[in-house]
Amino acid sequence: MKKISLLLIGLIAMVFSTQIKAQETQELEDLNYFKYVVIPIQYQFQSEENEFLINSLTKHLFNEENFTTYMDVESKPKDLTFNRCLALFAEVKSESESFFSLNTRLELILKDCNNKVIFKSEGRSKLKDYKEAYHDALKDAFTPLQSFNYEYNGKNSYDSSKFEEEEQKSPIQKEPKKETKSFEETVKEKLIGTYSLFNEEYSISKIEAGYILTNTATAEKKAFINVTSNNSLLFNSDTINGTLVINDDGDLEVEYFNNASGKVEKATLYRVE
Repeated sequence: MKKISLLLIGLIAMVFSTQIKAQETQELEDLNYFKYVVIPIQYQFQSEENEFLINSLTKHLFNEENFTTYMDVESKPKDLTFNRCLALFAEVKSESESFFSLNTRLELILKDCNNKVIFKSEGRSKLKDYKEAYHDALKDAFTPLQSFNYEYNGKNSYDSSKFEEEEQKSPIQKEPKKETKSFEETVKEKLIGTYSLFNEEYSISKIEAGYILTNTATAEKKAFINVTSNNSLLFNSDTINGTLVINDDGDLEVEYFNNASGKVEKATLYRVE
């Protein structure tokens, strides 16, 4: 009788485990219906924008898994502007902010435009340093995505003809910039110019959505710089997503998460003129 009970328990556990795996697989497959991931510049548990570079790291980790990402403060492509349902909206929740907690637990959530949860994952870390713990837990939360080959399948595509009609009827109304004029002028004056990095020359110029960093010799666009509503600067390229600070010498210091080393590092573009 005891053996039969144990066998029955084992079968129930096996069926339950299979159902959970099937649900997780379906959640991952559903990600292919979405073209973009939008990441907020500040999560609810943070006291300031991009605190501990958690938001920049979120963007970086999604990019590593072949998702097309935008921070919510960045200029968006036209199809996403007219149809926000093309995107998933990322949230990160912290469940353990006490210093005396045994570990740090973060929850990564992806919701659609109707606020429905499409994907959810949890990450943990036993590190005590806040910054290192948050980064470690966030990377852990991305583990399920690492074994999933995301590829947008186009089944959530936007009707281009409708887009053209809407664009003619109602052009995009630009939201007024939240930065004060004096701050914009200061940033523009300090950013625009020529810089040197690893014996290569780069130039920064103003564009409608922010600023662009270009290789002077090849004219190749290397990075975009955006001003946030909190008057901070975001630096985004194919390999680096972080924050930018203009030091007293006019040099640009970029702080970012290095996925190869697993650490937060800095790179400096030195002002030439």
